[in-house]
Amino acid sequence: MKVRTQADIAELERVPVTERIRHTNVADLLRDTAARNADKVAIRYLSGTGATDPVRDVSYTELLRRVFQAANLLRAEGIGPDDTVTLLMPSVPETFFAMWGAEIAAVANPVNYFLDASQITGIMREAGAKALVAVDPSIYPDIWPKVEAIRAAMPALKVFSVGGSNTPAAGVVDFNSASAAQPGDRLVTPKPLDRDTVAALFHTGGTTGLPKLAKHTHGALTLMAWSNALMVDLGPDMVLLNPLPQFHVGGSLFGALSPVAKGWTVVIPTPLGARNPNVVRDYWGIVERNRVTIGGAVPTSLAAIMNVPRDGHDISSLKTFVTGGSTVPVELIRRIEREIGAPVVEGYGMTEVHCYSTMNPYHGERRTGSVGLRLPYTEVRIADVGPDGVIRRDCATDEIGHVLMRGPQVTPGYLDPRHDRNAMLADGWLDSGDLGRVDAEGYVWLTGRSKDLIIRGGHNIDPVVIEEALNRHPAVETAAAVGLPDTYAGELPMVFVQLRPGASASAEELREFCRKEIPERAAVPVQVVPIAVMPLTGVGKIFKPALRLNAAQLAFDAALAPLRAEGIAATVTVGNDATHGTLATVHVAKGADKQDAIAQRCAALLGGFQIRHVVAFDS
Repeated sequence: MKVRTQADIAELERVPVTERIRHTNVADLLRDTAARNADKVAIRYLSGTGATDPVRDVSYTELLRRVFQAANLLRAEGIGPDDTVTLLMPSVPETFFAMWGAEIAAVANPVNYFLDASQITGIMREAGAKALVAVDPSIYPDIWPKVEAIRAAMPALKVFSVGGSNTPAAGVVDFNSASAAQPGDRLVTPKPLDRDTVAALFHTGGTTGLPKLAKHTHGALTLMAWSNALMVDLGPDMVLLNPLPQFHVGGSLFGALSPVAKGWTVVIPTPLGARNPNVVRDYWGIVERNRVTIGGAVPTSLAAIMNVPRDGHDISSLKTFVTGGSTVPVELIRRIEREIGAPVVEGYGMTEVHCYSTMNPYHGERRTGSVGLRLPYTEVRIADVGPDGVIRRDCATDEIGHVLMRGPQVTPGYLDPRHDRNAMLADGWLDSGDLGRVDAEGYVWLTGRSKDLIIRGGHNIDPVVIEEALNRHPAVETAAAVGLPDTYAGELPMVFVQLRPGASASAEELREFCRKEIPERAAVPVQVVPIAVMPLTGVGKIFKPALRLNAAQLAFDAALAPLRAEGIAATVTVGNDATHGTLATVHVAKGADKQDAIAQRCAALLGGFQIRHVVAFDS
């Protein structure tokens, strides 16, 4: 069925979800798709981005065999059905064998391998990890030093090494040879699997502190595999280009499990995907050589890809781009559709909802700037939610409130139930932490993160208003607005911008552009700060916590100017703090006298900030 409107979704829901989705677990899903697609290419792995670089094709038959071998290996090595297997794996075929094998035999825990070893160790301890699967340095050298640090901290860990020609270190199992010795036609000691069985623990949250671990269930994964392909289902022979990492739901679920369930071919462009600059540089050649029909990336990557010349490349196979992960600039969507002619399908997803929960319909009206219609069997509700997590009332059509979701695709909760507070609300509703509205036709419009709002003297400013304005400037590749701490207003709007390659524009020129483009005077940024490269998360989203720290640093530096004018050498560092969240530390040079007076002077200059400060006299 081609979904065009909300009415089509309601029609699909006339059939109960357990009748619509007959697979109750990932093992059955893979068995079925392998039987239907046997010799077809499931995964095409590109070792490089050039026309002559080796290509490895994995058929559906081989995929099922290798997944079952991985599951049997874990069992043979003493990993039980309730044990957790952490994966530090860039995008190679073995990543999928190990991940889905772990989901079938135990509990998979894909982790962002860009985190430092102490953070990864913290996540693994939180998850109760009993095993670790990681790539050999020959595939990606940065991971194994972290593995050694983790092994030192967790000596009882069972460790598997993937790839490489060298003999693994003592106590490390060679994943490839050991799994090849296992049966691939059956599960030797199968784990009982039903819809509610936990398949995976995906970490969510920022790259500072310890992220939360959301439970993924087999039933929700099989529902996702159907629902996430529904809005862009263009036929049985699609080729999807997946440049996202597998520790992210976009890369492992929409970009892998969902297309595999449909019998499509998934193209994996090198181990690092879009983080490999050659993938961006050669993107159009990859599309041409592999006859890609569905392209996609997070907005920051799409913006970079659109700056790559397309001359001489036949990209006529490309039917659509799918994107999400963060708000997509309206001007970027318009540019892609204008220059390439391929519709852009924007969606909205979360780790806690097993990837996409809303999408614009490819076959229906795509409302630019909206994240589309809710997917079948997932309810979306806009509500007024109190600070205590109590749902006070439903919002009217087009009224902004908290975006809540409920349904069998929503996580049953976090591994640590303390994280459920103010997230898992009454009657099964999940508070996404996003603000948005729903229009009369059922399209969802995001208006920002509740914590991303810039609050100027009690007046809420949506950062998207500022970002969209600057994204219309021809020199701007991407923009990110945050609050600049202010002793009077609490916060003032400011914005960081990354310019397009070869473009130039002064900060004042960009501010003047904002004055003309932003109708709300209070939202015009007081500062526009060009930066060379936006800070990004491991999946390529703009990492606003880092920009907030930069903004606070600028504010405190400026506030200390009078102290420096008095001849007192003082610097400030702003960083994350376990007690205060954010803390500014004023460093006064060695030998300063009248320390009490200086501390009082700092209190007078900085006491109006909402961010706490301390004064440190260097010894």
